[in-house]
Amino acid sequence: LEQQLMWREEKLSQAMEAQRKLKDKVSLYHSDFEKEKHEIFDIAADMTRQYKGMQEELLSRINLLENQINEQKDSLELARLQLEEERRDKAQELAYKDAEIAEQKQRMEEMAIEFGDMLKETLDRMGAQIDLQASSWEQESGAGVAKRLEQFKIGVPTDL
Repeated sequence: LEQQLMWREEKLSQAMEAQRKLKDKVSLYHSDFEKEKHEIFDIAADMTRQYKGMQEELLSRINLLENQINEQKDSLELARLQLEEERRDKAQELAYKDAEIAEQKQRMEEMAIEFGDMLKETLDRMGAQIDLQASSWEQESGAGVAKRLEQFKIGVPTDL
């Protein structure tokens, strides 16, 4: 009986030891699990932080590029408007110059007609003067005309 008691005590002691070792192992596994869980949580938190940082950086870059695009569009539109205004000004200036050239041509044409009229009038007067002189010379004697011509040394002899 004593032996059985000892044997049971020894079995109990072994069972208690096994239970303590098992509790230690469970405790160790639990602490390892908590440690791994904490490390995974830290890694996930770090990755989340990096992801959010990269996301913010990319959003910032996207906004910057969109602003640049908008500025370039505004600049392009302004340049387009300036070009259009410049073209309008040049077209208006060209139309003005064309009108001025047409006006000058018209004035030159009018002056040419006026000059032609003045020249015709002068020629008509000269023709009338010549006809008047010719008729007055015909009425005078041939000797008077010859004397006059000789005065001008044209060379018509006065002995007729």
